[in-house]
Amino acid sequence: MNYLSLPLAVAFLFFVGATSGWLLEFAFRNLVSHKGPKGRYFINPGFCKGPWLPIYGVGIAVCCTISEIVYSYFDETFVESAWGKVVIILIMGLVMNCIEFTGGLILLKGFHMRLWDYRDRKWNFMGIVCPLFALIWTLISAGYYLFIHRISLYYLSWFSKNLAFAFFVGLFWGFFILDMWSGFNDAGMVKKLADEMGVIIHYDDLKSLVQVKLMNANKKQHFFGQILYKGVSLENLLEGYIESMEDKIERLKKRK
Repeated sequence: MNYLSLPLAVAFLFFVGATSGWLLEFAFRNLVSHKGPKGRYFINPGFCKGPWLPIYGVGIAVCCTISEIVYSYFDETFVESAWGKVVIILIMGLVMNCIEFTGGLILLKGFHMRLWDYRDRKWNFMGIVCPLFALIWTLISAGYYLFIHRISLYYLSWFSKNLAFAFFVGLFWGFFILDMWSGFNDAGMVKKLADEMGVIIHYDDLKSLVQVKLMNANKKQHFFGQILYKGVSLENLLEGYIESMEDKIERLKKRK
């Protein structure tokens, strides 16, 4: 792949990774690990409102870039050897974990917010990374490098030569940038009050509380809508969040 088509291919891979990661997180959080009151209800995972999770998009785009660098600058004998593949996969896994840690640290320190929490898992660091998910990220990197990368390059090379493909990628990025701006705007409002109350917000728990309040009020929340809604102030929402977290901590203490 030439240097002109590579950026477009990486931009498209970001879209594929972000949307695929969103589907994976949606299935796990809503259909496997999460049960709401009055049966199950769906929570849109992640920071954005649209069906995409940037961390997965960044991950697959970085894996593609690393793979291209390896194929371009390293000896083919090393690349095709078993040890070479192991080294490359470990490098990818390390980079993926660095991306997860950086993203989690920015949200935690910059916005006093958690989108994921590994504090209940062994040998975690700050609740942002842990050995289990470090292994999972490495396995995902291995799957991409061994089974997906070369196939994806073939199709991406063809797509990148078509103007319609470039328009499609640009359209996605337009929606994505607007969504990120809106998400940061909401996060800024939440952070301001969270700082005053001295709490770290678990964003999915806050969205879950919104859903509960709407259900109790017989109102509907759009799945891709705002975390805030008319009729309930942000102050009251965060006060309810703090109370629910205190109740959760008390229940955990009683179990022990």
